[in-house]
Amino acid sequence: MSSSNFNSVKQQARFPSLWKSAASIAIVATTLIILPFLMTPPETYGDSSHVSSRVLPTLAPPPDFRMSASSPTAVNVNQSAVSTIVVNALNSFVGWVMITDSPSYGLTCDPIAPPQVRGSGIATVSCSTTNAGEYSLTLTGDSGSLTHTTTATFNFVDFKIEVSSPTGAGNALLTSTISIEALNGFNATVAITAVLPSGLTCGLITPTDIMGSGTAAISCSAAVTGEYILTIHGTSGSLTHSFDATFMVANLPDFSIDATSPSTANAGQPATSTITITELNAFTGTVSLTGTTPTNMICQMIMPATILRSGIATVSCSSETAGTYVLTITGTSNSLSHSAGATFNFVDFRITASSPPTSNVGSSASSNIIIGSLNGFVGSISLSDIVPSGLTCEEISPNNILGSGIARIFCNSATVGTYIVTVTATSRSLTHSVTAIFTFNGVSPDFTIRATSSVSFRSGSTITSTITIDSQNNFNHYVILSYQVTPFDGLTVAFNPATVYPGESTAIFSSSASGSYLVTITGTYGSMIRTATVQVTVTPQGTSTPDVTLTPSVTSLKFDSGTSGSATMTVAPQSGFTGTIALAVATPAGISCILSPASIQSSGTSILTCNSSTAGDYTVTILAAGGASPHTTTVNVHVAAVSPAASGPWTILGLAPATFFGIIVGIIALVVAGTVLVLRRRDSLARRG
Repeated sequence: MSSSNFNSVKQQARFPSLWKSAASIAIVATTLIILPFLMTPPETYGDSSHVSSRVLPTLAPPPDFRMSASSPTAVNVNQSAVSTIVVNALNSFVGWVMITDSPSYGLTCDPIAPPQVRGSGIATVSCSTTNAGEYSLTLTGDSGSLTHTTTATFNFVDFKIEVSSPTGAGNALLTSTISIEALNGFNATVAITAVLPSGLTCGLITPTDIMGSGTAAISCSAAVTGEYILTIHGTSGSLTHSFDATFMVANLPDFSIDATSPSTANAGQPATSTITITELNAFTGTVSLTGTTPTNMICQMIMPATILRSGIATVSCSSETAGTYVLTITGTSNSLSHSAGATFNFVDFRITASSPPTSNVGSSASSNIIIGSLNGFVGSISLSDIVPSGLTCEEISPNNILGSGIARIFCNSATVGTYIVTVTATSRSLTHSVTAIFTFNGVSPDFTIRATSSVSFRSGSTITSTITIDSQNNFNHYVILSYQVTPFDGLTVAFNPATVYPGESTAIFSSSASGSYLVTITGTYGSMIRTATVQVTVTPQGTSTPDVTLTPSVTSLKFDSGTSGSATMTVAPQSGFTGTIALAVATPAGISCILSPASIQSSGTSILTCNSSTAGDYTVTILAAGGASPHTTTVNVHVAAVSPAASGPWTILGLAPATFFGIIVGIIALVVAGTVLVLRRRDSLARRG
């Protein structure tokens, strides 16, 4: 084969290779450009406001159930506590769940009722115990291969009682200490009682009640030697415990101690208790006396501090604070020790005075002086005052109070200013003072009068109207009420009361003849006259009671969510009604409504306006009150959902799909053409070389 033929064959063979290379490059370029768009959902192209999500399907979880149990509140031992067991179905579980229990040691439980539930359900279990403590109950639910457990905690409370057993001589006062111990958080009240044996004399248990834990004491004596069993009972609800105290009475040398409780004294004054030591069974020892003084009471030394065999001592105590105090006096002689208590009562009183609001010059202002008894004070208290220059005050009334009470002082001034009045209360050794501040300005006092504007009733009956006197600028005087009726005959008016200190009175209207009357009510104080009017309508016997009707303009409203709708409520009088009707609206959750106006005189209309941002159907109730009886009506409101705006056309990088893919095809064509030219030029250069 000639060289020219060989080159021709070689050149023909190279063209298919060039086209294959160009095609490969074009395919790779196309894949790199389009692949990201093929992997991205079309919804993400273009405007982000049209983004939507695609949720990949997931496998549904298998049916199962969940179990829980309540821990009941603490109860007394030997009482039952109930735990509620709740089984909740999960993922459409409908199987039967068998429930079993495993109580901790000492806890006794009844059978679970019911022992099994299907799907979701509730069971209960009741448990009790004889010993205080916290117990756990493990509950297990089984359904085929499914098993779940939960735990309920039970708390049972109780108390323990212990009593000491004293030993002493005949006729000596022997004291037993009673101890109450709370078990597992017991905090109820334990009532303590005693059963006395014959021959043993005892005082009262002190205290008779103990909350939770604490101690009490009981003192007893016997004239005859021997062993005495005193039974102490402690009771709290269903709980009762007993303990025996043994009092051993022997003919041993001993002594007894007694202390008197002095008469009530004023705070700050001393009171004296007499202490008596009595020898028993030929006691010959020396008794040393000491005292335990409570807070807020001060005591002098016991005189004498020691007594040989028998004798008397005294102790004086005082307190600046009213109250009841117990001084414990202890007598000690070697191993013998006895105590007695002396109760001291100190009384006092407290005094307060109000400072009246600012008054006008020329008018009176009053201060209330309040005397309060402290710890049963019942003495006579005299009151006096110190009045500054420029202020004139009446005598305090009353100026003497027994124990506790209220007095009043009236003051006035012709000069603008602030004045301080000192009030002193004295009862023998007790003296207390307090101040009241009176302020006067230059504004004149005044009053206004108000009355119910209109009333209606049937002839032969009665009706009332409230008359109100309102104080202005600290007006504080009595106002005399009077009236005038137009026309003159046919209506009777009475006031209760007819004289009013700023406050209220009642006007009572009666008539045996029907008609319409205008009553002018006048309030008078000196030269000050104020009036109010009442329109009175009397209807004939046998006519209907004056009333109103309530009618909506529509029975239903419709509007889109986020907007509002309105309806008109019409109030119309019936049988001569002339009163005021109060309107109110009740709405369910999801919608709000208002009425404007909210009250109507006799007749008129009110606009009901409702708005809601939640689609749905609602019933709105409108109430009218003030007539013979309340009236209600309803308006049904439908709130329509607003459809979302339609999505815009699909775009890719802001371009219509046809435009975008046209550009891609153009790019691919340019890439292919460029590649062919490059390869041809390279081949041409190779042949020349």
